[in-house]
Amino acid sequence: MTAQTPLIGALLLEPLALWAAARHAPPDAAVVVTEGGRVRHADARAQQAGVQPGMRVSGALSRLPTLHAVPHSGPANAAAWSEAMQALPAFSPHLEVLAAGHALLTLTAPAGAQLATALGGRVGLAPTRELALLAALSAPTGQAVTVPSGEDAVFRAALPLGTLGGVGLSAPLQERLGWLGLRWVGDLLRWSRAQQAAFLGPEYAALRPYLHGANSGGVGSARPDATVTASLTFDGPLFEPHDLEGALAELAHTLLTALGTRRPARVTVAARVAGLTLSATREPKEDLRTPPPLRRALLSALHDTDAARYGIEGLEVTLGGLERVAVQGDLWGRAQARDAASRAEGRFPGSMRRVRWLDVFSLAPGNRYEWVRMADGQPGTPPPARTPVLAPSPAALQPEFRT
Repeated sequence: MTAQTPLIGALLLEPLALWAAARHAPPDAAVVVTEGGRVRHADARAQQAGVQPGMRVSGALSRLPTLHAVPHSGPANAAAWSEAMQALPAFSPHLEVLAAGHALLTLTAPAGAQLATALGGRVGLAPTRELALLAALSAPTGQAVTVPSGEDAVFRAALPLGTLGGVGLSAPLQERLGWLGLRWVGDLLRWSRAQQAAFLGPEYAALRPYLHGANSGGVGSARPDATVTASLTFDGPLFEPHDLEGALAELAHTLLTALGTRRPARVTVAARVAGLTLSATREPKEDLRTPPPLRRALLSALHDTDAARYGIEGLEVTLGGLERVAVQGDLWGRAQARDAASRAEGRFPGSMRRVRWLDVFSLAPGNRYEWVRMADGQPGTPPPARTPVLAPSPAALQPEFRT
């Protein structure tokens, strides 16, 4: 296996809320995610200062006054993951999303290291999906771990037992295994399969592929979330609501033109302030395909950023979760269209075509669908190539004489 051999890569951005908060945090700042007045997630710098999950925010700030605390926001996490997915096709032609913050790709070892550095996540590379996930769980943040072919048993046995917590081992069972003196996955593998199944109970079915190896296939296909983006850069910082409302109205007009008939489910507003970016995401319940609701959603998201008092130098708006509204066709309309197609086929045999879907999630348009004849469902023959023929130059007119 060489460095350019493609392997299955697992990307982990977890906890996703902490990763999303760290993207816009000041450099070298300790970051925590809060919820309900308590710390929900804390990064390595915060934990080194004594901040632990479950601690009250006031207590965490007393231990580390420079702590960067970000409230937990589901829409913001979804927007951050959607933005990350837009960058993944640049590293791999194949992409399969397991969950928010978890994805499978096909990567070479250098590309895996670049991906881990670019996104600040954990990447594992291995010949199988299961080993790739275990490698990613064992990787440090911002780095990639590669499992060479044929060394899966050695790699699996050397993993800490806590690694299995990311693939289905519950905390109570992990604690019970610790009471028995088990610290490594290799200690558990010394048991017989019957002993493992009896002790692990219902969790054994989920853990078995990771303990004993499996090959559940390659990387599937996924379609990245479609987005529409518009931005404005100002000559000077804007503070006044009147100026900002005019800028948002101009952005709304541009976005509506790009949307067409699609309906967005998520609005993200990013404001550039003194070299920093303050962003907020909302999931409005209104239909945003008309100017008034879209302007209200943009104003609400801009208000959440609290950036106007610092002077906004530029705005960028992203609409995500685009979908086309389904329309229920009436029975008579479908019958009329079918009859019209049948009459056209009877008059011009082989002229009517229909779409046959091949892979709806393919990123290549040529692999997504094909046109077939309506009569027999077979691909139609390509139209004959037409070669332009130059017309002969008109002969000079000769005078006509009559006698």
